[in-house]
Parts: sequence; structure tokens; C-alpha cells
Amino acid sequence: MEKNLQHKLRILIPVLVLILVAAAVWQWRQRQAVPVGELVLSGTVEARQVRPAFLVPGRIRKLHVDEGMAVKPGQLLAELDDRDYRLALQQAASRRDAAAAALARLEAGSRPEEIRAAEAALAEAQARLAYAVTEVKRLQKLVPRGLSSQDLLDRARMEQKAARAARDRANQTLRLLQIGPRQEDIDKARAELAAATAALKEAQRKLDYTRLRSPVAGIVSVRLAEAGNVVAAGMPIFEIDSLQQPWIRAWLNEPDLPRVTLGQKVMVRVDGLKTALYGVLAFISPRAEFTPKTVETRALRVDLVYRIKVNVTNPDGRLKLGMPVDLILDTH
Repeated sequence: MEKNLQHKLRILIPVLVLILVAAAVWQWRQRQAVPVGELVLSGTVEARQVRPAFLVPGRIRKLHVDEGMAVKPGQLLAELDDRDYRLALQQAASRRDAAAAALARLEAGSRPEEIRAAEAALAEAQARLAYAVTEVKRLQKLVPRGLSSQDLLDRARMEQKAARAARDRANQTLRLLQIGPRQEDIDKARAELAAATAALKEAQRKLDYTRLRSPVAGIVSVRLAEAGNVVAAGMPIFEIDSLQQPWIRAWLNEPDLPRVTLGQKVMVRVDGLKTALYGVLAFISPRAEFTPKTVETRALRVDLVYRIKVNVTNPDGRLKLGMPVDLILDTH
């Protein structure tokens, strides 16, 4: 009798367990049941990932953030050793100052002292020429009378020519000083100053590039370099997940395409959150993600899926990159 009872219990206990499990599953499905006219999709939270990098090469002097830290736009992330770039900036500033001084000298023209000195030189040259002319005339009267030699006359004539050339040279020098520099020289100096100013701005910009700042607000997910590393321009230093405006990637079956429309409101349900979030259906792929065969049956068409994108706000940062969520779309 006792053996029969034990045998019956061994049979009944598994059956009771199965009944209890089925009841629990039924109750859970009732709680999770989606009302008629609603479409439930499974999706994954995605976010824009930014990989900031220095725009100039150099050795990393200091990292100011680490993995898991929240950053704001414009926040300092890292610095390069900037000694070489500061020296380049000083050299560019010196060249700019020299070009500015050269242009100012040309634009100012000749100084009054230079003009007065040229006038004095011209007067001296004119006096020498007048003396030479007088000396030639005197010797021309004496030579025929035998009171002077022909050699002295020839020498006086040569001195007269030299005095006339010196007078002309002094006259031209005075005219050049009075007219001032040529416009072409001023234009050239102005262009050299513009080039030096541009080089100075470039040197300043390169110096600014030695300080890496965050382009977005987000969370540092990966540190890709260490202090002391020598990095090339464009080499990523961090990975930053911008979670202020994430989106959800999901897949929509081909038969469900007519049931949804762009811009419609979408409920986002996350495991562990008591309150649901809401987003907007922002994108439906115009083609199936998997290339269909040339000949396909009606049964195969229902296996095609289309990628959709739901934009959702995340002010409290509750959504994390890669988090699985459920999307509920009203199809009434």
C-alpha cells in the first residue's frame, strides 16, 4: 500500500510542478501582453561615438580624463608637449614685426634729414663743377700763349666731366629721396607683411591644437593612448559615447511595413525601469537588409526585414549603449 502511494506521488509531483510553471508563465504573459493593434519590436540602444584626436603630432604631456568619466563640450581632455610650437610662434611673431617695420619705413618715405643731406651733397657737387668749368676756361686762354701745358688742360677737362657726373648723380639721389619709394616696393612689403601675419596665425592655431577638447557631451568609454606616447596627427586618443540624443535600432518584418508611418510616437520599455520612455520613428530603410533572391516565393518574402531608427531623448542618462529595449508601436 505504501509503495503504491509513493509511486503515485512520484507521478503527481512532476505534474503539479508543470501545472504551477504553466500558470506562472501564463500570468507573466498576461502582464506582458500587448493590446490588440500594437506592434512590439526588440531593439538596441545606439549612440554616436566620437573619437577625438590631436590635429598636430607630438608627445602627450597629460591626460585629464579617464574611462567612465562624463565630459562636456569644450572640456579639456589631453595636452601635448607644446615647447616646439611655442618657439615656432615666437619666430613667426618676430618675422611679422620685421615685415611691419619694413612696410612702415617705405610708407613713411624719406626722412627730412636724408633730404637735407642730399641737398648739401648736390650743392657741393655743383660747386666742384663750377670750379672745374672755370679752371678749363682759364687754361684754354693760357695754353695758346704758352703760359700752361696741354696736359694740365686735358686734366682739367677730365675733372670737369667727373664733376658734372657727380653733380648729376647727386641730383638724381635728391630726386629719389623727394619722390619716395616706388609703389611696387610698397606693395611687395605689404604682401610680405600679410604672409608673415598669416604664418603667425597658423603658428598660433597649431599651438592651440596641442590642447585636445571634447567636441560633444558624453561618457568616455575607451582611453586609446597614455601620457608620454608620441602620437601622429589624427590618431584617436579617446572614444566618447554621446548619449544625450541616442537612438534605437530595430528590425521590422516586411508584412508590418504598412502598419507603421514615419514620425509616429513609439513607446520604449526598458527592463528594470518602472516608467516607459517615448521616442519617434525617424527612419525606415528603403530596402531590405538582406538581398533577396532573383526568384522568391511568397513564403520567403515574409522573412525580409527592414531596419528602422527611433529617436529618443535621454535627459537622465538611463539609456546605455547596447542596452536591449522593447518598442511598442500603435498600429490602429
